[in-house]
Amino acid sequence: MNNRSQVFIIALNVMLAFFILRLIGLQLVENEKYKRLSMDNAAHTTPILAPRGIIFDKYGKVMLKNHPVFMAYLRPHLLPDDPKNVLHKLGEILKMDPGKIHKKYIERKTPLSEGILIASNLPTSVVSRIEEDRDGLPGVEVICFPLRSYPYKKVASHILGFVGEIDKNELRALKNEGFKLGDLIGKDGVEKSYDKYLRGVSGGKKIEVDALGNPMRVLDIVDPVPGSNIILTVDLDLQKKVDEALGNREGAVVVIDPNSGEILAMSSHPAYDPSNWDAQGTRNHPFMNRALSSYPPGSIFKPVTLSAALETGKTTENEIFKCSGVYRLGHRIAKCWKESGHGRITPIEGLVWSCDVVFYELGKRLGPDILHEFAQSYGLGQKTGIDLPQEKRGFVPSSKWKKERFNEDWYDGDSINLGIGQGYTQVTPLQMASLFGEIAAGKRFKPYVVKKIIDNNGKILFENKPIIVSEIPIAKRFLDLIKSALMDVVFRGTGIAAYVPGNEAAGKTGTAENPGLPHAWFLSYAPAATPEVAVATFVSHGEHGDRVSAMITHDILEWYRKNRLSAKKIILDSN
Repeated sequence: MNNRSQVFIIALNVMLAFFILRLIGLQLVENEKYKRLSMDNAAHTTPILAPRGIIFDKYGKVMLKNHPVFMAYLRPHLLPDDPKNVLHKLGEILKMDPGKIHKKYIERKTPLSEGILIASNLPTSVVSRIEEDRDGLPGVEVICFPLRSYPYKKVASHILGFVGEIDKNELRALKNEGFKLGDLIGKDGVEKSYDKYLRGVSGGKKIEVDALGNPMRVLDIVDPVPGSNIILTVDLDLQKKVDEALGNREGAVVVIDPNSGEILAMSSHPAYDPSNWDAQGTRNHPFMNRALSSYPPGSIFKPVTLSAALETGKTTENEIFKCSGVYRLGHRIAKCWKESGHGRITPIEGLVWSCDVVFYELGKRLGPDILHEFAQSYGLGQKTGIDLPQEKRGFVPSSKWKKERFNEDWYDGDSINLGIGQGYTQVTPLQMASLFGEIAAGKRFKPYVVKKIIDNNGKILFENKPIIVSEIPIAKRFLDLIKSALMDVVFRGTGIAAYVPGNEAAGKTGTAENPGLPHAWFLSYAPAATPEVAVATFVSHGEHGDRVSAMITHDILEWYRKNRLSAKKIILDSN
Protein backbone atom coordinates (compact mmCIF):
# COMPACT_ATOMS: atom_id res chain seq x y z
CA MET A 1 0.00 0.00 0.00
CA ASN A 2 1.27 3.44 -0.79
CA ASN A 3 1.53 6.16 1.84
CA ARG A 4 -1.63 7.92 0.67
CA SER A 5 -3.76 4.79 1.22
CA GLN A 6 -2.29 4.24 4.68
CA VAL A 7 -3.16 7.80 5.72
CA PHE A 8 -6.72 7.36 4.44
CA ILE A 9 -7.24 4.11 6.38
CA ILE A 10 -5.84 5.62 9.59
CA ALA A 11 -8.12 8.67 9.23
CA LEU A 12 -11.10 6.41 8.57
CA ASN A 13 -10.36 4.38 11.69
CA VAL A 14 -10.02 7.53 13.81
CA MET A 15 -13.37 8.84 12.56
CA LEU A 16 -15.02 5.48 13.19
CA ALA A 17 -13.60 5.40 16.72
CA PHE A 18 -14.87 8.94 17.33
CA PHE A 19 -18.41 8.05 16.21
CA ILE A 20 -18.41 4.88 18.33
CA LEU A 21 -17.27 6.82 21.41
CA ARG A 22 -19.82 9.56 20.73
CA LEU A 23 -22.57 6.96 20.34
CA ILE A 24 -21.59 5.36 23.64
CA GLY A 25 -21.63 8.80 25.26
CA LEU A 26 -25.07 9.62 23.90
CA GLN A 27 -26.54 6.22 24.82
CA LEU A 28 -24.99 5.80 28.25
CA VAL A 29 -23.44 8.94 29.69
CA GLU A 30 -25.90 11.57 28.39
CA ASN A 31 -28.93 9.34 28.08
CA GLU A 32 -30.93 11.07 30.82
CA LYS A 33 -30.17 14.55 29.46
CA TYR A 34 -31.44 13.82 25.98
CA LYS A 35 -34.32 11.78 27.28
CA ARG A 36 -35.37 14.84 29.27
CA LEU A 37 -34.97 17.13 26.25
CA SER A 38 -36.98 14.73 24.13
CA MET A 39 -39.71 14.66 26.73
CA ASP A 40 -39.71 18.47 26.93
CA ASN A 41 -40.20 18.64 23.17
CA ALA A 42 -43.21 16.37 23.49
CA ALA A 43 -44.68 18.01 26.58
CA HIS A 44 -45.43 21.37 28.06
CA THR A 45 -45.95 22.44 31.65
CA THR A 46 -49.07 24.27 32.75
CA PRO A 47 -48.23 26.22 35.90
CA ILE A 48 -50.35 25.81 39.00
CA LEU A 49 -49.83 29.16 40.67
CA ALA A 50 -49.37 29.33 44.42
CA PRO A 51 -51.86 31.48 46.35
CA ARG A 52 -50.18 34.29 48.27
CA GLY A 53 -50.40 34.27 52.03
CA ILE A 54 -53.37 35.79 53.87
CA ILE A 55 -52.86 38.94 55.95
CA PHE A 56 -54.68 39.35 59.27
CA ASP A 57 -54.97 42.20 61.74
CA LYS A 58 -53.72 41.76 65.31
CA TYR A 59 -57.07 40.25 66.38
CA GLY A 60 -57.26 37.72 63.54
CA LYS A 61 -59.55 39.64 61.20
CA VAL A 62 -58.79 39.08 57.51
CA MET A 63 -57.48 42.22 55.83
CA LEU A 64 -56.26 40.67 52.60
CA LYS A 65 -57.05 37.30 51.00
CA ASN A 66 -57.32 35.66 47.56
CA HIS A 67 -60.05 34.90 45.04
CA PRO A 68 -59.71 32.91 41.80
CA VAL A 69 -59.38 34.77 38.48
CA PHE A 70 -58.50 33.77 34.92
CA MET A 71 -55.35 34.89 33.12
CA ALA A 72 -54.34 34.54 29.47
CA TYR A 73 -50.87 33.21 28.66
CA LEU A 74 -48.96 32.62 25.44
CA ARG A 75 -46.99 29.40 25.00
CA PRO A 76 -44.38 30.46 22.40
CA HIS A 77 -43.26 26.92 21.54
CA LEU A 78 -46.84 26.02 20.57
CA LEU A 79 -47.46 29.07 18.38
CA PRO A 80 -47.30 28.75 14.58
CA ASP A 81 -44.15 29.96 12.81
CA ASP A 82 -45.95 33.16 11.89
CA PRO A 83 -48.06 34.00 14.98
CA LYS A 84 -49.54 37.27 13.68
CA ASN A 85 -52.99 35.85 12.98
CA VAL A 86 -53.19 34.23 16.42
CA LEU A 87 -52.04 37.40 18.16
CA HIS A 88 -54.49 39.50 16.16
CA LYS A 89 -57.39 37.19 16.99
CA LEU A 90 -56.40 37.14 20.67
CA GLY A 91 -56.21 40.95 20.68
CA GLU A 92 -59.76 41.16 19.31
CA ILE A 93 -61.08 38.83 22.02
CA LEU A 94 -59.23 40.64 24.81
CA LYS A 95 -59.99 44.08 23.29
CA MET A 96 -56.28 44.70 23.44
CA ASP A 97 -53.87 46.17 20.88
CA PRO A 98 -52.28 43.19 19.04
CA GLY A 99 -49.12 45.27 18.78
CA LYS A 100 -48.78 45.23 22.57
CA ILE A 101 -49.25 41.47 22.62
CA HIS A 102 -46.64 41.07 19.89
CA LYS A 103 -44.24 43.29 21.84
CA LYS A 104 -44.58 41.08 24.91
CA TYR A 105 -43.94 38.06 22.72
CA ILE A 106 -40.85 39.58 21.09
CA GLU A 107 -39.38 40.95 24.33
CA ARG A 108 -39.81 37.75 26.32
CA LYS A 109 -36.80 36.73 28.37
CA THR A 110 -37.98 33.27 29.25
CA PRO A 111 -37.45 29.86 27.65
CA LEU A 112 -39.84 28.96 24.82
CA SER A 113 -41.52 26.36 27.02
CA GLU A 114 -42.55 28.96 29.61
CA GLY A 115 -45.64 31.11 29.31
CA ILE A 116 -45.91 34.86 28.79
CA LEU A 117 -48.63 36.65 30.76
CA ILE A 118 -50.80 38.68 28.37
CA ALA A 119 -53.90 39.67 30.37
CA SER A 120 -55.28 39.08 33.84
CA ASN A 121 -58.65 39.15 35.59
CA LEU A 122 -60.51 37.90 32.52
CA PRO A 123 -64.32 37.78 32.70
CA THR A 124 -65.91 34.38 32.12
CA SER A 125 -67.33 35.56 28.81
CA VAL A 126 -63.78 36.14 27.47
CA VAL A 127 -62.59 32.80 28.84
CA SER A 128 -65.49 31.10 27.05
CA ARG A 129 -64.58 32.73 23.71
CA ILE A 130 -60.97 31.59 24.01
CA GLU A 131 -62.00 28.04 24.87
CA GLU A 132 -64.57 27.94 22.03
CA ASP A 133 -61.92 28.94 19.50
CA ARG A 134 -59.26 26.59 20.85
CA ASP A 135 -58.29 25.28 17.37
CA GLY A 136 -57.84 28.83 16.05
CA LEU A 137 -55.71 29.93 19.02
CA PRO A 138 -52.81 27.47 19.25
CA GLY A 139 -50.33 28.57 21.91
CA VAL A 140 -52.96 30.51 23.90
CA GLU A 141 -53.76 29.16 27.34
CA VAL A 142 -56.07 30.29 30.14
CA ILE A 143 -54.88 29.68 33.70
CA CYS A 144 -56.87 30.09 36.90
CA PHE A 145 -54.93 32.34 39.25
CA PRO A 146 -55.56 33.18 42.94
CA LEU A 147 -55.77 36.98 42.76
CA ARG A 148 -55.52 39.29 45.75
CA SER A 149 -58.83 40.37 47.30
CA TYR A 150 -59.09 43.46 49.51
CA PRO A 151 -62.37 43.28 51.48
CA TYR A 152 -62.00 46.83 52.80
CA LYS A 153 -60.85 48.50 49.56
CA LYS A 154 -58.80 51.60 50.48
CA VAL A 155 -58.55 50.88 54.21
CA ALA A 156 -54.87 50.53 55.20
CA SER A 157 -53.87 50.50 51.52
CA HIS A 158 -50.47 52.05 52.21
CA ILE A 159 -49.76 49.38 54.83
CA LEU A 160 -50.95 46.41 52.77
CA GLY A 161 -49.63 47.58 49.40
CA PHE A 162 -50.38 45.79 46.13
CA VAL A 163 -48.94 43.30 43.65
CA GLY A 164 -48.19 43.75 39.98
CA GLU A 165 -46.30 42.21 37.11
CA ILE A 166 -42.54 42.27 37.61
CA ASP A 167 -40.82 44.94 35.53
CA LYS A 168 -37.46 44.78 33.77
CA ASN A 169 -35.51 46.49 36.54
CA GLU A 170 -36.97 44.20 39.20
CA LEU A 171 -36.33 41.17 37.03
CA ARG A 172 -32.72 42.21 36.55
CA ALA A 173 -32.25 42.59 40.32
CA LEU A 174 -34.07 39.35 41.20
CA LYS A 175 -32.97 37.11 38.33
CA ASN A 176 -31.18 34.77 40.74
CA GLU A 177 -34.32 34.21 42.82
CA GLY A 178 -36.24 32.33 40.14
CA PHE A 179 -38.40 35.17 38.82
CA LYS A 180 -39.39 35.34 35.19
CA LEU A 181 -41.20 37.82 32.97
CA GLY A 182 -44.92 37.83 33.72
CA ASP A 183 -44.54 36.89 37.39
CA LEU A 184 -46.41 38.95 39.97
CA ILE A 185 -44.51 40.59 42.79
CA GLY A 186 -45.22 42.89 45.72
CA LYS A 187 -45.00 46.53 44.68
CA ASP A 188 -45.68 48.44 47.90
CA GLY A 189 -46.44 48.02 51.59
CA VAL A 190 -46.26 44.66 53.33
CA GLU A 191 -46.80 42.98 49.95
CA LYS A 192 -43.38 44.31 48.92
CA SER A 193 -41.47 44.17 52.21
CA TYR A 194 -42.45 40.55 52.90
CA ASP A 195 -42.91 39.30 49.33
CA LYS A 196 -40.58 36.32 49.79
CA TYR A 197 -42.82 34.97 52.56
CA LEU A 198 -46.14 35.78 50.89
CA ARG A 199 -45.59 34.52 47.34
CA GLY A 200 -45.26 30.77 47.99
CA VAL A 201 -43.90 28.26 45.44
CA SER A 202 -45.84 27.54 42.25
CA GLY A 203 -46.42 24.01 41.07
CA GLY A 204 -47.20 22.69 37.62
CA LYS A 205 -48.84 20.03 35.49
CA LYS A 206 -46.67 18.43 32.79
CA ILE A 207 -48.79 17.32 29.82
CA GLU A 208 -47.64 15.23 26.86
CA VAL A 209 -48.67 16.76 23.54
CA ASP A 210 -48.67 15.53 19.96
CA ALA A 211 -46.92 17.21 17.02
CA LEU A 212 -49.80 19.71 16.74
CA GLY A 213 -49.65 20.62 20.42
CA ASN A 214 -52.83 18.79 21.38
CA PRO A 215 -52.76 17.36 24.94
CA MET A 216 -52.51 13.57 25.20
CA ARG A 217 -51.86 12.64 28.82
CA VAL A 218 -50.70 14.05 32.16
CA LEU A 219 -47.11 13.07 32.88
CA ASP A 220 -46.54 14.68 36.26
CA ILE A 221 -48.16 17.04 38.76
CA VAL A 222 -46.32 19.18 41.29
CA ASP A 223 -48.63 20.78 43.83
CA PRO A 224 -48.05 24.45 44.67
CA VAL A 225 -46.97 25.53 48.14
CA PRO A 226 -49.16 28.41 49.37
CA GLY A 227 -47.46 31.51 50.74
CA SER A 228 -47.13 32.04 54.47
CA ASN A 229 -49.70 34.06 56.42
CA ILE A 230 -48.93 37.36 58.13
CA ILE A 231 -50.37 38.76 61.35
CA LEU A 232 -50.07 42.54 61.55
CA THR A 233 -49.83 44.81 64.57
CA VAL A 234 -52.67 46.83 63.04
CA ASP A 235 -56.04 47.07 64.79
CA LEU A 236 -58.47 46.93 61.85
CA ASP A 237 -61.36 48.63 63.66
CA LEU A 238 -59.08 51.42 64.88
CA GLN A 239 -57.67 51.74 61.36
CA LYS A 240 -61.18 52.21 59.98
CA LYS A 241 -61.85 54.92 62.55
CA VAL A 242 -58.58 56.71 61.76
CA ASP A 243 -59.39 56.65 58.03
CA GLU A 244 -62.87 57.99 58.76
CA ALA A 245 -61.56 60.74 61.06
CA LEU A 246 -59.00 61.93 58.49
CA GLY A 247 -61.70 61.80 55.83
CA ASN A 248 -60.96 63.47 52.49
CA ARG A 249 -58.32 65.79 53.88
CA GLU A 250 -54.87 65.41 52.40
CA GLY A 251 -52.61 64.22 55.18
CA ALA A 252 -51.71 61.33 57.45
CA VAL A 253 -52.35 59.85 60.88
CA VAL A 254 -50.08 57.41 62.72
CA VAL A 255 -51.13 55.57 65.87
CA ILE A 256 -48.31 53.73 67.63
CA ASP A 257 -48.04 51.76 70.86
CA PRO A 258 -45.37 53.73 72.77
CA ASN A 259 -44.56 50.67 74.89
CA SER A 260 -43.56 48.41 72.00
CA GLY A 261 -43.34 50.31 68.70
CA GLU A 262 -46.29 48.42 67.20
CA ILE A 263 -48.16 50.42 64.56
CA LEU A 264 -51.84 50.18 65.49
CA ALA A 265 -53.06 52.30 62.58
CA MET A 266 -51.52 54.30 59.75
CA SER A 267 -53.63 56.34 57.38
CA SER A 268 -52.54 58.37 54.36
CA HIS A 269 -54.93 60.28 52.13
CA PRO A 270 -55.48 60.28 49.21
CA ALA A 271 -55.44 56.49 49.37
CA TYR A 272 -55.88 53.93 46.60
CA ASP A 273 -57.77 50.70 46.04
CA PRO A 274 -55.11 47.95 45.82
CA SER A 275 -57.49 45.69 43.90
CA ASN A 276 -57.52 48.18 41.03
CA TRP A 277 -54.30 50.12 41.48
CA ASP A 278 -53.54 50.57 37.79
CA ALA A 279 -56.74 52.63 37.34
CA GLN A 280 -56.01 55.12 40.13
CA GLY A 281 -54.17 57.73 38.08
CA THR A 282 -51.56 60.04 39.56
CA ARG A 283 -53.67 63.06 40.50
CA ASN A 284 -52.85 64.07 44.10
CA HIS A 285 -50.33 61.21 44.27
CA PRO A 286 -52.47 58.48 45.88
CA PHE A 287 -49.55 56.03 46.00
CA MET A 288 -47.47 58.40 48.13
CA ASN A 289 -47.46 57.34 51.78
CA ARG A 290 -47.71 60.69 53.54
CA ALA A 291 -47.18 59.05 56.93
CA LEU A 292 -43.61 58.31 55.83
CA SER A 293 -43.02 61.54 53.88
CA SER A 294 -41.32 64.63 55.31
CA TYR A 295 -42.74 68.08 56.09
CA PRO A 296 -41.78 71.14 58.17
CA PRO A 297 -42.80 70.49 61.78
CA GLY A 298 -43.52 73.95 63.14
CA SER A 299 -44.36 74.07 66.84
CA ILE A 300 -44.46 70.30 67.39
CA PHE A 301 -40.65 70.64 67.39
CA LYS A 302 -40.79 72.83 70.53
CA PRO A 303 -40.60 69.92 73.04
CA VAL A 304 -37.22 69.07 71.48
CA THR A 305 -36.04 72.66 71.88
CA LEU A 306 -37.23 72.88 75.48
CA SER A 307 -35.73 69.54 76.49
CA ALA A 308 -32.36 70.56 74.98
CA ALA A 309 -32.46 73.94 76.78
CA LEU A 310 -33.32 72.40 80.15
CA GLU A 311 -30.79 69.58 79.87
CA THR A 312 -27.92 71.87 78.82
CA GLY A 313 -28.75 74.58 81.36
CA LYS A 314 -29.61 77.21 78.75
CA THR A 315 -32.76 77.91 80.75
CA THR A 316 -34.47 76.85 83.96
CA GLU A 317 -38.08 75.97 84.63
CA ASN A 318 -38.63 79.24 86.56
CA GLU A 319 -36.91 81.69 84.20
CA ILE A 320 -39.21 84.54 83.17
CA PHE A 321 -39.44 85.60 79.53
CA LYS A 322 -41.37 88.64 78.35
CA CYS A 323 -43.48 88.19 75.24
CA SER A 324 -44.87 91.42 73.77
CA GLY A 325 -45.90 89.69 70.57
CA VAL A 326 -42.60 90.35 68.78
CA TYR A 327 -38.99 89.24 69.11
CA ARG A 328 -36.24 91.64 68.05
CA LEU A 329 -32.99 90.34 66.58
CA GLY A 330 -30.96 93.30 65.35
CA HIS A 331 -33.08 94.98 62.71
CA ARG A 332 -35.24 91.90 62.26
CA ILE A 333 -38.60 91.50 63.97
CA ALA A 334 -40.03 88.00 64.39
CA LYS A 335 -43.66 87.78 65.46
CA CYS A 336 -45.36 85.52 67.99
CA TRP A 337 -48.54 83.81 66.83
CA LYS A 338 -50.39 85.79 69.53
CA GLU A 339 -50.18 89.38 68.35
CA SER A 340 -50.84 90.89 71.78
CA GLY A 341 -48.17 88.67 73.32
CA HIS A 342 -48.18 86.32 76.32
CA GLY A 343 -46.66 88.77 78.78
CA ARG A 344 -44.38 87.38 81.49
CA ILE A 345 -44.08 83.65 80.93
CA THR A 346 -41.88 80.73 81.99
CA PRO A 347 -40.50 78.27 79.40
CA ILE A 348 -42.84 75.58 80.74
CA GLU A 349 -45.87 77.84 80.23
CA GLY A 350 -44.30 78.81 76.92
CA LEU A 351 -44.75 75.19 75.81
CA VAL A 352 -48.33 75.08 77.13
CA TRP A 353 -49.26 78.17 75.10
CA SER A 354 -46.74 77.59 72.28
CA CYS A 355 -45.20 81.04 72.76
CA ASP A 356 -42.93 81.70 69.78
CA VAL A 357 -40.93 84.41 71.56
CA VAL A 358 -39.77 81.93 74.24
CA PHE A 359 -38.60 79.46 71.62
CA TYR A 360 -36.98 82.09 69.42
CA GLU A 361 -34.76 82.93 72.38
CA LEU A 362 -34.11 79.29 73.31
CA GLY A 363 -33.20 78.53 69.69
CA LYS A 364 -30.76 81.45 69.69
CA ARG A 365 -29.14 80.30 72.94
CA LEU A 366 -28.81 76.68 71.85
CA GLY A 367 -27.57 77.26 68.32
CA PRO A 368 -27.80 74.74 65.47
CA ASP A 369 -25.39 72.07 66.62
CA ILE A 370 -26.85 71.40 70.07
CA LEU A 371 -30.35 71.33 68.59
CA HIS A 372 -29.13 69.07 65.79
CA GLU A 373 -27.66 66.67 68.36
CA PHE A 374 -30.81 66.54 70.48
CA ALA A 375 -33.10 66.19 67.47
CA GLN A 376 -31.07 63.22 66.26
CA SER A 377 -31.18 61.64 69.71
CA TYR A 378 -34.99 61.77 69.36
CA GLY A 379 -34.73 60.01 66.01
CA LEU A 380 -35.24 62.99 63.70
CA GLY A 381 -33.24 63.30 60.51
CA GLN A 382 -32.94 59.52 60.15
CA LYS A 383 -35.15 56.63 59.13
CA THR A 384 -36.96 54.77 61.88
CA GLY A 385 -36.35 51.46 60.11
CA ILE A 386 -40.05 50.56 59.87
CA ASP A 387 -40.74 47.45 57.79
CA LEU A 388 -42.45 49.37 54.98
CA PRO A 389 -41.09 50.94 51.78
CA GLN A 390 -41.16 54.67 50.97
CA GLU A 391 -39.81 55.93 54.31
CA LYS A 392 -38.02 59.31 54.13
CA ARG A 393 -35.21 60.42 56.43
CA GLY A 394 -36.45 63.92 57.13
CA PHE A 395 -33.79 66.52 57.89
CA VAL A 396 -32.36 68.57 60.73
CA PRO A 397 -29.78 71.21 59.69
CA SER A 398 -26.40 71.98 61.27
CA SER A 399 -23.87 74.77 60.81
CA LYS A 400 -21.56 72.38 58.95
CA TRP A 401 -24.34 71.40 56.56
CA LYS A 402 -25.18 75.02 55.75
CA LYS A 403 -21.54 75.83 55.06
CA GLU A 404 -21.15 72.85 52.75
CA ARG A 405 -24.52 73.34 51.05
CA PHE A 406 -24.57 77.13 50.56
CA ASN A 407 -21.04 78.19 51.52
CA GLU A 408 -22.62 80.44 54.14
CA ASP A 409 -22.18 80.80 57.89
CA TRP A 410 -24.98 79.99 60.31
CA TYR A 411 -26.73 83.09 61.65
CA ASP A 412 -28.83 83.75 64.74
CA GLY A 413 -31.77 84.26 62.41
CA ASP A 414 -31.39 80.62 61.36
CA SER A 415 -31.31 79.58 65.02
CA ILE A 416 -34.54 81.31 65.99
CA ASN A 417 -36.27 79.62 63.05
CA LEU A 418 -34.88 76.26 64.10
CA GLY A 419 -36.08 76.83 67.68
CA ILE A 420 -39.73 76.91 66.53
CA GLY A 421 -39.37 74.07 64.00
CA GLN A 422 -39.20 76.23 60.88
CA GLY A 423 -36.46 76.84 58.34
CA TYR A 424 -34.78 73.80 56.87
CA THR A 425 -36.16 71.18 59.28
CA GLN A 426 -38.26 68.31 57.88
CA VAL A 427 -39.90 65.47 59.81
CA THR A 428 -42.29 62.61 59.04
CA PRO A 429 -45.53 61.87 60.91
CA LEU A 430 -44.08 58.47 61.86
CA GLN A 431 -40.96 60.09 63.34
CA MET A 432 -43.09 62.44 65.40
CA ALA A 433 -45.36 59.65 66.62
CA SER A 434 -42.22 57.78 67.72
CA LEU A 435 -40.86 60.93 69.36
CA PHE A 436 -44.03 61.44 71.40
CA GLY A 437 -43.98 57.74 72.21
CA GLU A 438 -40.48 58.29 73.59
CA ILE A 439 -41.69 61.17 75.77
CA ALA A 440 -44.58 58.98 76.98
CA ALA A 441 -42.51 55.86 77.76
CA GLY A 442 -39.06 57.35 78.41
CA LYS A 443 -37.62 55.19 75.64
CA ARG A 444 -38.06 54.91 71.89
CA PHE A 445 -38.92 51.63 70.17
CA LYS A 446 -38.34 50.69 66.56
CA PRO A 447 -41.75 50.83 64.83
CA TYR A 448 -43.08 47.82 62.93
CA VAL A 449 -46.31 46.63 61.27
CA VAL A 450 -45.75 42.85 61.01
CA LYS A 451 -46.09 40.96 64.27
CA LYS A 452 -45.44 37.42 63.02
CA ILE A 453 -45.35 35.21 59.95
CA ILE A 454 -46.78 31.69 60.10
CA ASP A 455 -46.49 28.95 57.47
CA ASN A 456 -49.36 26.67 56.49
CA ASN A 457 -48.33 24.11 59.09
CA GLY A 458 -48.62 26.62 61.90
CA LYS A 459 -44.87 27.10 62.31
CA ILE A 460 -43.72 30.63 63.18
CA LEU A 461 -41.16 31.63 60.55
CA PHE A 462 -40.58 35.17 61.75
CA GLU A 463 -41.64 37.32 64.67
CA ASN A 464 -40.95 40.95 65.43
CA LYS A 465 -40.06 41.76 69.02
CA PRO A 466 -39.98 45.21 70.63
CA ILE A 467 -36.54 46.76 70.14
CA ILE A 468 -35.48 49.75 72.24
CA VAL A 469 -33.65 52.16 69.96
CA SER A 470 -32.72 54.76 72.56
CA GLU A 471 -33.47 56.12 76.00
CA ILE A 472 -34.77 59.67 76.29
CA PRO A 473 -31.80 62.09 76.29
CA ILE A 474 -32.84 64.19 79.31
CA ALA A 475 -33.01 63.77 83.07
CA LYS A 476 -36.25 62.42 84.56
CA ARG A 477 -37.08 65.69 86.35
CA PHE A 478 -36.93 67.57 83.03
CA LEU A 479 -38.98 64.88 81.33
CA ASP A 480 -41.63 65.17 84.06
CA LEU A 481 -41.78 68.96 83.51
CA ILE A 482 -42.32 68.51 79.78
CA LYS A 483 -44.94 65.79 80.28
CA SER A 484 -46.81 68.01 82.74
CA ALA A 485 -46.75 70.89 80.25
CA LEU A 486 -48.03 68.65 77.45
CA MET A 487 -50.91 67.55 79.66
CA ASP A 488 -51.78 71.19 80.27
CA VAL A 489 -51.66 71.87 76.50
CA VAL A 490 -54.74 69.65 76.18
CA PHE A 491 -56.38 70.48 79.51
CA ARG A 492 -56.19 74.28 79.28
CA GLY A 493 -53.83 75.30 76.47
CA THR A 494 -53.75 75.38 72.69
CA GLY A 495 -54.77 71.72 72.33
CA ILE A 496 -58.01 71.81 74.29
CA ALA A 497 -59.99 70.67 71.22
CA ALA A 498 -58.43 67.22 71.72
CA TYR A 499 -59.60 66.88 75.33
CA VAL A 500 -61.51 63.63 75.95
CA PRO A 501 -62.83 63.02 79.51
CA GLY A 502 -61.79 59.54 80.56
CA ASN A 503 -58.97 59.42 78.02
CA GLU A 504 -57.13 62.63 78.76
CA ALA A 505 -54.17 63.17 76.47
CA ALA A 506 -50.89 65.03 76.59
CA GLY A 507 -50.22 66.81 73.32
CA LYS A 508 -48.80 69.62 71.23
CA THR A 509 -50.25 71.70 68.43
CA GLY A 510 -48.27 72.78 65.41
CA THR A 511 -48.82 75.19 62.53
CA ALA A 512 -45.98 74.90 60.04
CA GLU A 513 -45.41 77.70 57.56
CA ASN A 514 -45.25 76.46 54.00
CA PRO A 515 -45.83 77.82 50.50
CA GLY A 516 -49.58 78.26 50.35
CA LEU A 517 -51.62 77.59 53.48
CA PRO A 518 -49.73 76.32 56.56
CA HIS A 519 -49.66 72.63 57.48
CA ALA A 520 -51.58 71.60 60.60
CA TRP A 521 -50.15 69.17 63.18
CA PHE A 522 -51.28 67.66 66.43
CA LEU A 523 -49.10 65.27 68.44
CA SER A 524 -50.35 63.41 71.50
CA TYR A 525 -50.23 60.35 73.69
CA ALA A 526 -53.04 58.93 75.84
CA PRO A 527 -54.08 58.25 78.48
CA ALA A 528 -51.57 60.79 79.76
CA ALA A 529 -51.03 58.99 83.09
CA THR A 530 -50.63 55.48 81.61
CA PRO A 531 -49.98 55.90 77.87
CA GLU A 532 -51.27 53.22 75.50
CA VAL A 533 -51.18 55.12 72.21
CA ALA A 534 -49.19 57.94 70.66
CA VAL A 535 -50.93 59.73 67.80
CA ALA A 536 -49.45 61.97 65.10
CA THR A 537 -52.03 63.83 63.03
CA PHE A 538 -50.94 65.84 60.00
CA VAL A 539 -53.18 67.76 57.61
CA SER A 540 -51.49 69.24 54.56
CA HIS A 541 -52.37 72.95 54.24
CA GLY A 542 -54.79 72.50 57.13
CA GLU A 543 -53.84 75.95 58.53
CA HIS A 544 -54.25 75.46 62.30
CA GLY A 545 -53.17 72.46 64.34
CA ASP A 546 -55.31 73.56 67.30
CA ARG A 547 -58.40 73.10 65.14
CA VAL A 548 -58.57 70.50 62.38
CA SER A 549 -55.73 68.22 63.53
CA ALA A 550 -56.69 68.42 67.20
CA MET A 551 -60.33 67.63 66.36
CA ILE A 552 -59.32 64.61 64.26
CA THR A 553 -57.26 63.38 67.20
CA HIS A 554 -60.20 64.00 69.55
CA ASP A 555 -62.42 61.71 67.46
CA ILE A 556 -59.77 58.97 67.45
CA LEU A 557 -59.16 59.19 71.22
CA GLU A 558 -62.90 59.23 71.93
CA TRP A 559 -63.33 56.04 69.88
CA TYR A 560 -60.36 54.48 71.68
CA ARG A 561 -61.89 55.34 75.06
CA LYS A 562 -65.19 53.67 74.17
CA ASN A 563 -63.87 50.66 72.30
CA ARG A 564 -60.48 49.83 73.77
CA LEU A 565 -60.08 51.34 77.24
CA SER A 566 -63.56 50.18 78.31
CA ALA A 567 -62.94 46.72 76.85
CA LYS A 568 -59.73 46.41 78.86
CA LYS A 569 -61.54 47.53 82.01
CA ILE A 570 -64.21 44.84 81.50
CA ILE A 571 -61.50 42.19 81.10
CA LEU A 572 -59.73 43.37 84.27
CA ASP A 573 -63.00 43.47 86.24
CA SER A 574 -63.93 39.95 85.11
CA ASN A 575 -60.60 38.63 86.35
